[in-house]
Amino acid sequence: MQALVLDTDKKLSIESVPTPQPGPGEVLVKIRAAALNHRDIWIQKGLYPGIQLPSILGADGAGEVVKTGPGVEDYWLGKEVVIYPAHGWPQGAPWPDKSFKVLGMPVDGTLAESLKIEVDHLFPKPEHLSWTEAAALPLAGLTAWRALMSRASLQSGEKILITGIGGGVAQLGLILALASGAEVYVSSSKADKLEDALQKGAKAGVNYREEDWYEQLKTLSGGIDLVMDSSPAEKLDNYLKFLNVGGRVVYYGATANRMTSFNLSKFFLRQIAVLGSTMGSLEDFKAMLQFVADHKLIPPVHQVYPFTASPTALADLEKGEQCGKLVIEM
Repeated sequence: MQALVLDTDKKLSIESVPTPQPGPGEVLVKIRAAALNHRDIWIQKGLYPGIQLPSILGADGAGEVVKTGPGVEDYWLGKEVVIYPAHGWPQGAPWPDKSFKVLGMPVDGTLAESLKIEVDHLFPKPEHLSWTEAAALPLAGLTAWRALMSRASLQSGEKILITGIGGGVAQLGLILALASGAEVYVSSSKADKLEDALQKGAKAGVNYREEDWYEQLKTLSGGIDLVMDSSPAEKLDNYLKFLNVGGRVVYYGATANRMTSFNLSKFFLRQIAVLGSTMGSLEDFKAMLQFVADHKLIPPVHQVYPFTASPTALADLEKGEQCGKLVIEM
């Protein structure tokens, strides 16, 4: 089969590799579409912990089951599925264990013609989604779902700020929050990304490059209940200019700034909660997919590339100009 391989010298190429064979409890999925994530770029640059190469990149994928391993019912053959992208999150556990890992390194990932995976990592593809839309959903949708629903307990009618609205998780957070009945505000440094979010249902947007964006947001919203954030501000105290008493800030990443400072007394006096969230469990994934199916939500796909253009797609992802997911069609 053909696969996008990152070798031990961190060189990326499409190579011919052996087609994996499913073992006990596993199946072979013919990948129909796979989506890119910034994680793929960080691995390529050597900026991800525990890198083990060579590896086939890609965490997101959707496809058809074409072969079953020992102990797996033939029922699965021909099923159209979306793939849960992680390992090491015990059933019913509130967070993953130390063995937690994500498809695409060290476990071979979805940017290949076929993927061997445990059958309990498969879920039916929502019928209203195309292959490319379904592939755009797993990692970003799961991360947004757990951050908003499992960790921050988003409620209908609450006012939420989603930062960096061009990114895949932020885009999924937008449609999940809107479908939950929240009033959504967004931030970005790009006017076109703010306008895109408004077209999708956001109430208003602010440019975080402007020094007074905190005050602007307070004026526009009257106060924010929840912030879904992947890029911490250097001074978190500025969030108090728009956060309501009892507000929450949930972080699912730290892409631009890993260090932040805040006045602890101001935060506890205002009853502010700061939460961390990473991806999600199988139970979270199942709940997210059901919510997407029930509400007929469509993940935003910015551009679709042929598999042969996978390296180009990764280079485009690094430019950060997209509004939604970049997807590889097999």
